Amino acid sequence: MQTPLTSIQGFAQAILDGTASDSQAQQHAASVIHEESGRLTRLVDDLLDLARLDAGQVTFAHAEVDLNALVARVIDRLSLRAGEKSIQLENGVRGLPAITGDGDRLAQVLTNLIDNAIKHTPVGGRVTIRGEGRGDQVRVHVEDSGPGIPPDELPRIFERFYQVDKARRGGEGRGSGLGLAISREIVQAHGGRLEAASAPGQGSRFTVTLPAGLPSDSTLSRRKP
Repeated sequence: MQTPLTSIQGFAQAILDGTASDSQAQQHAASVIHEESGRLTRLVDDLLDLARLDAGQVTFAHAEVDLNALVARVIDRLSLRAGEKSIQLENGVRGLPAITGDGDRLAQVLTNLIDNAIKHTPVGGRVTIRGEGRGDQVRVHVEDSGPGIPPDELPRIFERFYQVDKARRGGEGRGSGLGLAISREIVQAHGGRLEAASAPGQGSRFTVTLPAGLPSDSTLSRRKP
């Protein structure tokens, strides 16, 4: 498997030894180095984040979170990315009760899920975010109109470094394979769960379920399922 460092070293060598001799080849090499260094940075950041979560070294804020406003902000931030692929982002989250938790960390989860949905939805498709409150639970669903996830791979998508799109090349479009693992850890730390449902050709749906209320301690702690 080609790693970011392999690409960086290879294209840097091409510049140094003159293989990338003309301006077009040099521009391509510089572009690849830039993209792969960004991918390496994201990988290191994700590994550090996951290590801190595993060690229980992450302190979560304990504050009132308006999920309706939080979802709207995340969608607004990702609207340009969706527009580049002519993907329609639909916000169906209305009237959800406020919860107690870490708004920044929950925004990280929703950003990861919606960004993944955009990546895996074809041009002209649709990504829909829905919300519902049931008793003492609140749910946020992120649904896409992409190709779906094969049944044999669905149980493994929350594994660390596991990627369904193995055929994709490195660069801006390829993640670290840790985003879903980190998202699940964050949701579990809030006493909730993150689940996925999908069928080939019918898109995918990721559901974040959170308790409507949490104990009144000063921080949230990482909780094993």
